[in-house]
Amino acid sequence: MADVGYYRPFAEFCRRDNYDDVLHDALEDVAGKVDFSRVKSCVAFGTGSGDQEMKFARRLMPNLRSFVAVEDDRQSIAALRANFRDGLLPGVETSVVETSVQSWNGVDDHVDAALFFSVLCHVGADDRRALFRKLMKHVSRGGLVVINENCSTPNGYVVLLDRLGTVRVDYGELEDEMVASGFRVLSKQDFTLQRDLSDPSDGVVQYIQIVTHYKHSDAVVRAAIEDVYRQPSMKISRKQLAIFTK
Repeated sequence: MADVGYYRPFAEFCRRDNYDDVLHDALEDVAGKVDFSRVKSCVAFGTGSGDQEMKFARRLMPNLRSFVAVEDDRQSIAALRANFRDGLLPGVETSVVETSVQSWNGVDDHVDAALFFSVLCHVGADDRRALFRKLMKHVSRGGLVVINENCSTPNGYVVLLDRLGTVRVDYGELEDEMVASGFRVLSKQDFTLQRDLSDPSDGVVQYIQIVTHYKHSDAVVRAAIEDVYRQPSMKISRKQLAIFTK
């Protein structure tokens, strides 16, 4: 996805849902269940502009001192650096590792927390398992790994991708892989957002083409979107927010 630049199409896609509001409520629930006060260093993967990851850090990591973003999309990196300059993480040392999630080589020292917000679905199973093994080495004892990912049903977005021949990894598969790597589930919760892609803009169509690896023309993608989202039950997406520890 880095080669084609996904920042602007993804921004168009995000305007079609209420993810920001729903995530805010989910974070309030997490704040009452999991203590992040020991977290002083955090690495976030596939952040895009980093808005959601920094929102998470501001709300739940009061003692954060270092935030490293792993991102390889140039437009997203520019937006990410702008957010850093604008002080979205005041008092925190921020940096960007300009590489893909798959190519991340770890950190010089241990890190207290790792964030994966809607990125592992773009990483193949073998690469994910290799990444989780790296995390076991680099996440500090008692450290935390946060995964926010789609659940298959009910989920209009997953149905759309399936219609276009792209299988989207389900959260349950990620949990199994994390547990097999030596992590354990500390907390998890479902949340549901409203998303309506009907009458899609050019940016929405392009984003769907990106995540389906440009297998289909503009017309085919538009037709699939209209067919799926004409059904009211498809205008929701279900996600899982899970926290793991070593």
